[in-house]
Amino acid sequence: MKKFGYLMGAALLTLGSCTNEINEEGFVDKANTISFNAYSNKTRADYTSGDVDISVMKTGSFGVVGYKTSDNSLYLGSTNKAIEQVWKTDASYTGDGYWDYKVSSELKYWPQENMDFYAYFPYSAQGDVFAQSDASGNVMIITNESGNQDVLFACEKNQAQTAHVPLRFHHALSKIASVNILVNQPDVEVEVQKIEFLNTSTKGKIKVDNSGNATYEPTPNTTRSFDFSSSPKEIIYSQTSGVTLFTNEDNGYIFATNRNPEHNVTGTGKTLWDSQKSSITKGSLSSSNLVCMKLTCKVQAANTYLVGDASTYGEMYIPMQGISANSANISDLLAGRRYSYKIIMSSNVGYKENGDPIKSAPIKFSVNEVTPWNDVIVTINL
Repeated sequence: MKKFGYLMGAALLTLGSCTNEINEEGFVDKANTISFNAYSNKTRADYTSGDVDISVMKTGSFGVVGYKTSDNSLYLGSTNKAIEQVWKTDASYTGDGYWDYKVSSELKYWPQENMDFYAYFPYSAQGDVFAQSDASGNVMIITNESGNQDVLFACEKNQAQTAHVPLRFHHALSKIASVNILVNQPDVEVEVQKIEFLNTSTKGKIKVDNSGNATYEPTPNTTRSFDFSSSPKEIIYSQTSGVTLFTNEDNGYIFATNRNPEHNVTGTGKTLWDSQKSSITKGSLSSSNLVCMKLTCKVQAANTYLVGDASTYGEMYIPMQGISANSANISDLLAGRRYSYKIIMSSNVGYKENGDPIKSAPIKFSVNEVTPWNDVIVTINL
């Protein structure tokens, strides 16, 4: 069976020394060179939603640097440029091709000692996503200037010369895959012009140290948002499946908020808002640095505007802590996780910036009973 590229949220790449011919794993015919191949122990039918898609990686390229394990001296690549690896299609090989150096003069041979390898995807030298190192123990600093990339990184330590050194790529970011809004009140109508994920970051640096642990240095004011001004999203009660504002195909990548030990990514340390007003410590959600959704929208209930008015959009806030399908409490956004939110608007449609709820059900009155008069006859004798 041909091997393809997913392994539980991590793609598996190999690098190794080569024999004098291309074997069934696709190694290049260059004895003792450090060369690359991609494979997985899963078939294409085994792909799952959170996995790294090697077929996507093959349409681009990845960068790799290598350090000697003994003294942490840089051996493959340089401090400001990783070595670019590209996929070369060749149907005569199992796997349909192999990874090779884009620039043949950068080819390296195995030293007489073990190596540490670090890699990132997508590759660029000094473009939207590029890598360098520094003197502070960070062996790879991935600068993500695009904000719209699924940035991957890999680390393999203390590797002896071998035909199969696995480089397992992990997602460096979290992703908001979709937001769906369901109106659960018959007389409520919602029109969304924009959604913003308050206090999130989409750009910045991902610093990988020589233990393979990644930390963030987010760029301020790079909040993830989606604008629907040209075609606002209208949601009403009769839409029983709700309305999806954006989908997984859109660029919902953001810096994670907390550490995911599976991916060795620490996160920003920010907190998802839990809908409690007491959590808002500085008077407003914006200044309290809490992660939440901000909707630019209009909301009507029984023909009365609760948010905005007939000619103007207002603002409404939605918490991001919630319950997953398996009843787990979602209190963080983790690297390598893809989140799909479903917002059900019932008695509340959302919150004001100070945390006060916006009620969709107005206070209504009915006449239940009118007690009869009790006649009192008063006689006054003069």
